[in-house]
Amino acid sequence: SAVYLLEERILFNDKEEFTKFIHNMDCVPSLDEDEYGYDLAVFLAFMQHLQYVQTKGLVFISDYQGSLTLLTDPQILTHPCVEGGDVFGDGNIEGMVNEFERKHSCNHYCRWPGFGLQPFGSLEKDN
Repeated sequence: SAVYLLEERILFNDKEEFTKFIHNMDCVPSLDEDEYGYDLAVFLAFMQHLQYVQTKGLVFISDYQGSLTLLTDPQILTHPCVEGGDVFGDGNIEGMVNEFERKHSCNHYCRWPGFGLQPFGSLEKDN
């Protein structure tokens, strides 16, 4: 007997478009400052920083895509030491967690004193 998995069709209004905010091979926005969704991408990059710190460098979510009102199909990335290996499938690029502190570019959310986050990244952007 066959098993089928169906996903709900995502419809966007005239003001929205499907956007890849952060690729699962990166820790920074995939968009330029003048593109649709850039501000959300910057916030999502901050959320990665927060996730990484709160899990003590073991996990963060990437592959953010969708629209300004709906994110879909994220990928959980885990450090190679997490038991079970590729516990979150083929998209779990473990090496990205090793590279997070080097590749992430802190933004104004990361640097807000109220969060007390340690800055990461070789290039600090002023977004």
